[in-house]
Amino acid sequence: KLRPDILGKIVNVSNLWCGSRVVVVESGDDLVTSAVTQRLDGEGAVVQVYEQRQPHNMFTVWLDLTNEQRSVLRYFPLKFLARISPDWKEEEVSGEKEEEEEVVTQLGKRKRDQGVEDWNRSVSVCEELKGGHYDSLIISASYDPYPVLELLWATLRPCGKCVIHTDYLSQVVACANFVNDKGCSDLSVVDQWYREIQILPGRTHPDMRMQTGGGFILSCTKLLPGILEHGSGTTE
Repeated sequence: KLRPDILGKIVNVSNLWCGSRVVVVESGDDLVTSAVTQRLDGEGAVVQVYEQRQPHNMFTVWLDLTNEQRSVLRYFPLKFLARISPDWKEEEVSGEKEEEEEVVTQLGKRKRDQGVEDWNRSVSVCEELKGGHYDSLIISASYDPYPVLELLWATLRPCGKCVIHTDYLSQVVACANFVNDKGCSDLSVVDQWYREIQILPGRTHPDMRMQTGGGFILSCTKLLPGILEHGSGTTE
């Protein structure tokens, strides 16, 4: 669960404005997606990459966003994310279909039709992701963000902002090395310290037991390949 200060930090460093094109990857709920959608206010585009069977839209409903604000939302399943890679081949698609058919045969015709329908609805979003030119990439998930970053880095335009939130330092270091090798500026990794205060007459003090760490936040600005290597100050 995201703390309020972590959510505010993610939105702040993502360089969002009305009309931005944003890719959001998150798991569990759609808190980041809802905050981004509210910030865009009906202009631009938001693509949520979700890991479960259905898109995450709980907070989008609870925030009572208007139909115009929600009109910028698009959804794309995480299981199809590898198809946006230029190295994806049709042979892999056919092999995947054969494996899916073996599984869904036991589940019935309804399940098989549902899988085909999911991909048909995702084709247009897949083509948009292949085209790239997104202004911001936000990844806040419980799983390792590195494989997702590898696939979605190409969708980010030059001078676009990349923000990654994870609980594990080793994952942040791996992502930092990746973006550093690809070319970035303003690379930073922060861990915000959060303290809950007990407010009682004559007993106001920080809570004795609390979780101060909210996870690590990596942020950077993407550069064109060969322009500047972060930290060296020299061109290739």
